[in-house]
Amino acid sequence: MVVCKCRKATKLYCFVHKVPVCGECICFPEHQICVIRTYSEWVIDGEYDWPPKCCKCQAIFEEEAGSEKTRLGCLHVIHTNCLISHIKSFPLHTASAGYVCPSCSTSI
Repeated sequence: MVVCKCRKATKLYCFVHKVPVCGECICFPEHQICVIRTYSEWVIDGEYDWPPKCCKCQAIFEEEAGSEKTRLGCLHVIHTNCLISHIKSFPLHTASAGYVCPSCSTSI
């Protein structure tokens, strides 16, 4: 565990800014497109691709505002429009757990 700047214990780490981030601080604008993983993953391998890409359409994210982005529970970032189209691509009878991240197949 590491401590976020707001003093909350967390396992998450911003690879870009090289600081711990909690579940609340991860939502701040400065971390909107950052590569966020666990601190343990950073210690083992701190390499990451920059600039980051949408996990569905693979388009490079721009740092300025404009297109909305959504961070999934698995910590991947996706354009909100891509997320909507991804969800609509599933059959109507899909159970909640059946909606998965297009990158890692973790339930969203």
